[in-house]
Amino acid sequence: MNVLKENRGFMLADVIIAIFLVCVALVPISGLFTQSIQTSAEAADYTRAANLMQQQLELLKTKSPEYWAELALPCQIPWQVNRLLPPSKYTLTSQATLSTLDSHLVQVNIIASWKERNRECNLQFVAFYPTLN
Repeated sequence: MNVLKENRGFMLADVIIAIFLVCVALVPISGLFTQSIQTSAEAADYTRAANLMQQQLELLKTKSPEYWAELALPCQIPWQVNRLLPPSKYTLTSQATLSTLDSHLVQVNIIASWKERNRECNLQFVAFYPTLN
């Protein structure tokens, strides 16, 4: 009977200490969770920009060497399929110049830029296309 009287349950101090320890453990975990959500959103923005830029490069790849030979370089290349561009926060530019590596190549720089949490983000792709010369 003495054993039962001594183990009546938890004391209030034990419960308060347990709650404190759980709270101390959950605060950093919740901070990591919010940081991972922000990082995932940034990665999604970079992926969307890369996909849009890759579409432009693939469409430019279908152009013949005659097309590249007739361009007055340097020049801006219009976006090839505007219907593929959703209303978005991205600014996309395509610039064609004569390659400094080889005069038979046209260098195309595609730049995507956008604002994310009050900072400028940029992504650049470079491709080379042959001319007839």
